[in-house]
Amino acid sequence: MTRWGCGRDRGLSSASGCVEMAGPGFRGHPAGPLLLLLLLLLRQALTEGPLVFVAVVFRHGDRAPLASYPTDPHKENIATLWPRGLGQLTREGVHQQLELGRFLRSRYESFLSPQYRREEVYIRSTDFDRTLESAQANLAGLFPEASPGRSEATWQPIPVHTVPVTEDKLLRFPTRSCPRYRELLREATEAAEYKAALEGWTDFLTRLENFTGLSLVGEPLRKAWKVLDTLICQQAHGLPLPSWASPDVLQTLAQISALDIGAHVGPPRAAEKAQLTGGILLDAILANFSRVQHLGLPLKMVMYSAECHHLPLLPQRLYWPALDAQAPRVPSPLLSRPLPPADSPCPAFSSRDPLPWLPRACHPRSHCGAPAVWGCGGAGGPQHGAGPNGLETWLLAGLGRPCVSPETGHPFPHS
Repeated sequence: MTRWGCGRDRGLSSASGCVEMAGPGFRGHPAGPLLLLLLLLLRQALTEGPLVFVAVVFRHGDRAPLASYPTDPHKENIATLWPRGLGQLTREGVHQQLELGRFLRSRYESFLSPQYRREEVYIRSTDFDRTLESAQANLAGLFPEASPGRSEATWQPIPVHTVPVTEDKLLRFPTRSCPRYRELLREATEAAEYKAALEGWTDFLTRLENFTGLSLVGEPLRKAWKVLDTLICQQAHGLPLPSWASPDVLQTLAQISALDIGAHVGPPRAAEKAQLTGGILLDAILANFSRVQHLGLPLKMVMYSAECHHLPLLPQRLYWPALDAQAPRVPSPLLSRPLPPADSPCPAFSSRDPLPWLPRACHPRSHCGAPAVWGCGGAGGPQHGAGPNGLETWLLAGLGRPCVSPETGHPFPHS
């Protein structure tokens, strides 16, 4: 267990916040690969005090590929290989989430009530079958009364809240809802560096068209990523890949995917993108901190079930400068907390693992209702930057396993 220092909550002089994170005890756990665990634990004083609040952000469990392609050697067996359908949670994914829920129960046994209480726990999911089902499976592990096989007299259904994908500003990219973000994305895809990289892959994409039967040159990069997604999911489930899908091809597809990710969250204007893509979620988490601490609400835990290609954006949403975009990660854990006022240095921290990535401060402007979010730190070590009313957010990551295939070491797709 690693413990972190304290600081003011939202500029209130009487408040302080501490963060405690899941350390080596979780490493190697069956649910480890799917986690982006955001544990935000608020305490009431600089000294040891009772745990007040926990926020958990996790990825859905193992799933089937999102799509097939015309020459896919396994396309005739989709109904057998993926009986629940493409893009759906697999039985392994359900088991992963059950295990994750059981881990959370063991970790917070003395903090949470033995049974689900609606005033204590709130669950929010993106509006996809795999994330909704993951949340339900997780809850079955966290609260045994929600588990399958219980008698009617003891079974307790637990609500999972969501909104339509087109209306979700909390856990989804603001591609449709934010004109400013679309402007920034267009700027990135029209940059000379982006166009040069894309031009360099024209021959590769042309060959890939012949291999897959898809039209890829001049198409959105997500089409190439879906080929990678299909191959990696098949490989992870022990299916043989076509002869053309060599390690070099998989690595090049991962690099193309990284270019697409970089356009969405990286330079130019990465800090402003971070504000627009992550400010709402971080503001919601900090607002829950404040309500629990200062209004005495009984809320103890908020859980967010989302997708892998959204969860790595939490570090990127605060501009994770040293992030290796070629290996989309699901780091565990991810930390965020309020820091001391502007005239105090960033507090020291320690860990058994290297933590080379620290966020930079975000631009204070706000667009499309996204609140300004501030960061502390940089690639060279802790640095201080004041936010509004002395509020700052510190985001750290890097202790989890990347989304990679254990067979090849190549990165898994990011959805």
